[in-house]
Amino acid sequence: MTLKNTSNADIVAARIVAVNGRAVKVITEDGQKLRIPLTKQYRQDKNWLASLKDILNAGIWIPVNRHLKRLFNYDWLTGPTPATVPVKD
Repeated sequence: MTLKNTSNADIVAARIVAVNGRAVKVITEDGQKLRIPLTKQYRQDKNWLASLKDILNAGIWIPVNRHLKRLFNYDWLTGPTPATVPVKD
């Protein structure tokens, strides 16, 4: 999966390959392996960890910041509201 129209080269599509109590391991679309450490808050959130495991099992690609080694707190489903575009007849 390739993210299109991204102006930031640090934001890439990645697939989760492992989730443990301390970190999430992902592989980017160009084969780079990243270990993303989890904050204490995320480690204690059982629903959030269950969601990550569901994403892992489904093989869904998610956006990650490879420079900061962070997951986004929003994604393509719950991201910021897109700007409306007027319809031209």
